[in-house]
Amino acid sequence: MRRLNGNNEAFLGYFNDIESFFNKEYKPNRGKSYYSFYELVENAARYDSYVKRKRDDFQILGDLRNFLSHGNQSDLVLVNEASLNLIKAIHEQLLKPKTAFDIKSDDVKFFKETTPLSAVLETIRNTDLTQFPIKDGDGKVIGLLTENGIAHWLSQHAHEASISIGGTLARDILLLDENKNNFAFIKKDATIYEAEAQFDNQKIDALLVTHSGKNTENLLGIITRFDLVEV
Repeated sequence: MRRLNGNNEAFLGYFNDIESFFNKEYKPNRGKSYYSFYELVENAARYDSYVKRKRDDFQILGDLRNFLSHGNQSDLVLVNEASLNLIKAIHEQLLKPKTAFDIKSDDVKFFKETTPLSAVLETIRNTDLTQFPIKDGDGKVIGLLTENGIAHWLSQHAHEASISIGGTLARDILLLDENKNNFAFIKKDATIYEAEAQFDNQKIDALLVTHSGKNTENLLGIITRFDLVEV
């Protein structure tokens, strides 16, 4: 019995943190001094994709908190492990969200625009990588080389009896790549929700992680849509 009562106390602690977070970050500007938890959730869902996705769970948590907060009903409610784990996970995501640096893939390979195609193909053969940032002579990323560019290059030479890659450089492939501009930069401490918003708003295939999201900085990693799905 003490363990279940402890669950109740822990639940209320997590809930109070969440409600305080909403009041600080997403309190509506409608001239009222107090907004219900449900009003805070609805307003937060307008700006936060995670809250929008979890709206039903927040409704359940709010209902459970209301039962626990009423003196004549609180003794009838015992928070189980599933409910406690749910609010704990939501608490973690809201107050301590993972960052771009947390979910980035360290296995990122970039090439100079003058890198021979043969070197690119060898990397593809030896790794599972299919997206490669291409840098100019000043070290700035000028595009994303993908399998799309290589396929287009091959199609242009399909009529030849034998295809020679000698003399073909990364920049030659990049010119043919329809996906070469499907990327953006993101700072390493941006939240996963900011990363998700960039993917959705900019219709891109990859995010390149740098210290403060600038092209002039060293690449720290790459994020694809698949990386977000795995979070």
